[in-house]
Amino acid sequence: MRRIIVLGFVSPLHKDRLPAIEGVDRVISSTDELRGLSINDAFVVALILSGGVSRLVREFAEDYGLRRLLLVSHPGLNSLASALDTRALLSEVGIDSGVLHLEDLGHIDHALRIARAIASILGIRVALLGVGVKDSVARTFEDRFEARVDAIPMESLEEIINNADERVVTEFMNYIRGRVKFEVSDDRLRDVGRIYAAMRGLYGKYDALTINCFPYLIKHKVTPCLALARLNEEGLIVACEADLRALFSMVIARELTGYSGWIANTNHIEGSKVTMAHCTIALSMISDARVVTHFESGFSYGLTGKLLFNEVTGVSVSSDFRRMSIFNAKVVESGLLSNSMCRTQAILDLGVNSSVVLRLAPYNHHVIIPDNVIKELETIAGVLGMEVVKYTQ
Repeated sequence: MRRIIVLGFVSPLHKDRLPAIEGVDRVISSTDELRGLSINDAFVVALILSGGVSRLVREFAEDYGLRRLLLVSHPGLNSLASALDTRALLSEVGIDSGVLHLEDLGHIDHALRIARAIASILGIRVALLGVGVKDSVARTFEDRFEARVDAIPMESLEEIINNADERVVTEFMNYIRGRVKFEVSDDRLRDVGRIYAAMRGLYGKYDALTINCFPYLIKHKVTPCLALARLNEEGLIVACEADLRALFSMVIARELTGYSGWIANTNHIEGSKVTMAHCTIALSMISDARVVTHFESGFSYGLTGKLLFNEVTGVSVSSDFRRMSIFNAKVVESGLLSNSMCRTQAILDLGVNSSVVLRLAPYNHHVIIPDNVIKELETIAGVLGMEVVKYTQ
């Protein structure tokens, strides 16, 4: 994750009237104070402490060649008005920004949580497992977020799995047997453990992984689902189906909520309800965890369980990472509700006609995040230069 620097900007008229603010690295009130700042490879939070600083912030951003800024305001000293003016001035020179308004300056931790979510995606190192060549989505991901995406072909992935650390494999098997109920034979669990151990060994070199799982499961007749469920429970983000769009949302979700989020297919719409399903979910996000067969293949293993949350946020991003579609929903029912779809399932009530999904979904997968984080996602989208589309009528 990139380091985070918090700079306060204040008019000279108010400089001597401010109390000390914990978490602020430096307070700036003039052009001269912009010189010599050490912000290389850092994500900058601009805390707008008063009015009269919008041009100073733009000068700072231009001088240091910044592509984006998180602007944070508070109720006093014309701070919010100045933050909105700053956003407009930054837009004029092609710098992306989003405004987060705090109830008071004592809530700076909330701003830092959002800053960490943004910083976690910038410069991220991702391994595309089981992929021979990077596609246009991977190249766009690299460009938009100054990231590095390495394609690791299937034969290399298989070699890594075959040479997995058997101690880690055994630890995984013991944990899973004690954590979930098997409703099918566990005779292929060691094979899944090798997948887990192989992927876990890549963290450090990489910050997140995504695996092209279907070619692997077709060839080897075993799925990575349980390995992904455990890794995401540990906070080690890994997405299935080589999906960088979902991985983006999962990384953001981890920093916002402590949970990786759940990649879900959209299966059915009726009235205000949408049914979503997938065979992989972080173990930390469900109760009554049970191991069954994988839906499409019938191979070992799929995972099912009941969501631990009554309210969720859904997010799906476009292939060019320029649009973020979001919704808030209540969880009506979850678990293994049908045998005709992927094994973890949830019926979500959007509160509007669910046909809106047909019009606005940028693609199939949505990442389901605990609680209502709509406002946080709107701010993050602004900083990352993404249009926000809400699922409303």
